[in-house]
Amino acid sequence: MQENLKLALCQHNIVWEDAVATLARIDAPVRRYCGRYHPDVLLLPEAFSVGFTMNPAVAESEDGPTATWMRRVAADTGTALVGSVPTRIQGQEREVRVNRCRFVAPDGREWCYDKRHLFSPSGESPAYVPGTQRCTVDYLGWKIELNVCYDLRFPVWSRNVDCGYDLLVNIANWPDSRIDAAEILTHARAVENACYAAFCNRIGTDSLCRYNGHSMIVGFFGDDIARRRRVCGVRFYEAVLSLKRLNHYRERFPVSSDADSFVINT
Repeated sequence: MQENLKLALCQHNIVWEDAVATLARIDAPVRRYCGRYHPDVLLLPEAFSVGFTMNPAVAESEDGPTATWMRRVAADTGTALVGSVPTRIQGQEREVRVNRCRFVAPDGREWCYDKRHLFSPSGESPAYVPGTQRCTVDYLGWKIELNVCYDLRFPVWSRNVDCGYDLLVNIANWPDSRIDAAEILTHARAVENACYAAFCNRIGTDSLCRYNGHSMIVGFFGDDIARRRRVCGVRFYEAVLSLKRLNHYRERFPVSSDADSFVINT
């Protein structure tokens, strides 16, 4: 078990619907940052290589360019990467698309979470199939809950039952017009679940929205604990998380044991 976890967020721009161009743009900054500062886990935004597109042509296979890049960089740098990729999978009757969040470890292990709450105003719900299962990653002795963008608005889905996770990560394409809500919700998820919470958002523009980042790492008291760095023109956020301090807080303030019990119908 590793008592401290060094977490980093990469807040970058995306070349619309062009994974090859985006990956070429971020490869050097990500490698240089990881090589210099050695984070344990690095978060990338939602659909970080193509943008929040409903175009079926950009959905990748399990071994597409984005997933392949994540595996290669994780193995080369020793840092686990987290990011979502529009992915084609075989459903019960036909091939379908999911907004798949991947956690790729340097040793080749992978965990996947398919976004549960699809953003219907943009047409995501007919374009993708929603996930039905939560995913808690056990990595370096830390329990890490995977969460994608719109999921942040649904606290029941992310409820930390019996302290089942230590860190909630939300990767996003969250537009600047609603960024205040993202800040409030990230702080709320950390406080109500007695955990660390991280929100990794993109910058730039796409065909519909503007994005101004505002990525953050929030402590269990609701305080913003991230430091900022710029490497090769890309902004990174980082913090060292303490499992000892988190568990001490939970012992003194056992909110989980006082919480309501419930069952989620999927």
